Amino acid sequence: MSRPVYDSTVVRVEATGERFSYLNNANGDWLCVDDSGVLTTQSYVNDAAIWRVDGAGFSHAVADISIGATSTEIEHTTQLTLVGDAVSSGGRTGEAADFMVNHGPERLPSEYLAELREKGWVSLTCILSPSVVDDLQRIGCVDDYENESPERVNPIVHPAMTKVTVEPISLWIMREYMQTRDVKLGHPPGVSALTRDDGKREVQGWHTDFPYLWGTGDRVPLPSGDLVLGMQRNTCISEFTQENGATIFKLGSHASNAAPPDEWGITNHTFRRGYRAEHGLPYGGPDTDVIVAPAGSMVLYDSRTWHRAGVNNTDRKRGAMIQAFIPGFIIPFMDTSNMYKMFLESDTADQLTARDCKELDNLMVHKIMGPAGLFAITTDDDLTKRVRDQMASA
Repeated sequence: MSRPVYDSTVVRVEATGERFSYLNNANGDWLCVDDSGVLTTQSYVNDAAIWRVDGAGFSHAVADISIGATSTEIEHTTQLTLVGDAVSSGGRTGEAADFMVNHGPERLPSEYLAELREKGWVSLTCILSPSVVDDLQRIGCVDDYENESPERVNPIVHPAMTKVTVEPISLWIMREYMQTRDVKLGHPPGVSALTRDDGKREVQGWHTDFPYLWGTGDRVPLPSGDLVLGMQRNTCISEFTQENGATIFKLGSHASNAAPPDEWGITNHTFRRGYRAEHGLPYGGPDTDVIVAPAGSMVLYDSRTWHRAGVNNTDRKRGAMIQAFIPGFIIPFMDTSNMYKMFLESDTADQLTARDCKELDNLMVHKIMGPAGLFAITTDDDLTKRVRDQMASA
């Protein structure tokens, strides 16, 4: 029996129109107020690094500190003063330094984290600046650029791709949620463009994401309990709507520590040729949810959450950037080292801060420490060919 395309509960997240700011020094570190109430800088974003525009300057989002500024305009440099004294690059008073005013979040990072812990998912609504969103749409040839042809280059050489990959609040949240600083990308970054559904193509069914992969091979066969082995970050390059193929979820299902039911149409079954013609689309009924979000938003969720691909019933391509994050002790889904080496060979690093480059290295280079020292782990081309030949002949 064919199933309807959608009868899901629509969960709509909308921009509030309010926005905090970041203040970054030339290295890319964030101006913050430490636990003792002192102005300083740090290499990550939590509540201590969040500022709001306050007249001709900024006031801290949590601490009772205000600073003067020569400019409060997003993506412009500014010089800062604390009680009339110039603020230096390290955050203390001294020689005046240039800081960049950057597009910040709608809410405090701690609020996002609390919601993720409660629900298993959270939307960082419009967390990306309009300029970065425009660059991503151009790279993916979606929205205003959908009639253009994509460049045949490694996407990581685009600065916008790196800026999204190292987005600081989502990384801080995922590290806190997975309880480890050593977080890696599970596969290389990339932009996807979902075209109009033709009514025939096989569709990804219900599953959980890497590394669990329940419904697609059950790579982690047993529940992991309080140990979170993966997080997913869906970046809305285009607006995500029910009509253009927004991901369908069973929100809260991560807490069951169980696989989605076979009768919903799991990926193991739906990717078989002829499945759709016989059974229709995987289940999309009232027990499911669709998160509708504006472009520039990031939806973070526990990788154990049941979900499946939506279908695009519009004539416009829908852009997305889907990324899996894992603790450093988990083997990645795909090798990220070759793409990272292409980044090193490009001039992209010259267009980024030292902090962005260091974070990308942390995320894409998988390392192991043993008696013989520190090693970067990657794939072996010769052994890969060998195991593929063995599989083909089996």
